[in-house]
Amino acid sequence: MYLTKYNRANKKFHKKNNRMKNNKGIYGGIIRFLKLAIIIVSIVPTLYFIDRGYNFLNRSVNLDSFFTVRNVKIKGNTFISMDELSHYLKGVQGKSILSVNLKGVANKIKNHPWVRDVSVRRELPGTIWVDVLERTPAVYVNTDSKLYIADEEGVILGNNSGELLRLPVVYGIDISGIKSGGKSREEGLKSAIEVKRVLTSIPWIDLTTTGIEVGERSQIVLHLKGYRIKLGRGGYQEKLQRFYNIVKNLQDRDIPYKEVDLRFENQVIVKTLDT
Repeated sequence: MYLTKYNRANKKFHKKNNRMKNNKGIYGGIIRFLKLAIIIVSIVPTLYFIDRGYNFLNRSVNLDSFFTVRNVKIKGNTFISMDELSHYLKGVQGKSILSVNLKGVANKIKNHPWVRDVSVRRELPGTIWVDVLERTPAVYVNTDSKLYIADEEGVILGNNSGELLRLPVVYGIDISGIKSGGKSREEGLKSAIEVKRVLTSIPWIDLTTTGIEVGERSQIVLHLKGYRIKLGRGGYQEKLQRFYNIVKNLQDRDIPYKEVDLRFENQVIVKTLDT
């Protein structure tokens, strides 16, 4: 009986041992599967990012050509030609728009004597805009038998080499030592420019046939067709209003005149043609 019982127990033990071996085999397979899955999961994102990086680099090469400056557009220039401005824009076209030094380009353009201010901006993907603010020509200045243009601030814009502008000519000012773009400090020129501003508001005065003579202590004499007006210094608006009133009276009385002196307050001296 004992041996019989022992054999049955031994058989049970071997069955149990076999089941454990089978379980270990199953667990081992599961673990190997999980390890493989982990490896695959870690490799897939790596391959994905490698692919993305390649595509990004490929697009970057295309972006360089996409953001190339193809157009340079200029506005605001009336007196300055496109050819003159193109001199300051060399090397911009064909360059990457993101690498263009906008401030550097603007500073170059400001070297032109006619440029008062300028702004340069990008318009993606490939256009550079140049917005020019030109100086306003005010008068011609006769120096050494040459005509030079001065703006409202007394900046010399250069000699007149283009078409004639509807401006008066200033005499008696020496600007021979001032280069184009330089500013004259002459009080006489400031006075002449102020007179020109007043004359602009008088419709019957033809500026193209008007001369502004600057004498000692910046005394101003206007030379018009057939007569002259002594304005002296300052108060030009009021003096020219007096001139208008007296001339109307002379014309109504059919009195020809060659000179009107307005230098003195509350007084007008008229020289007629027969005096």
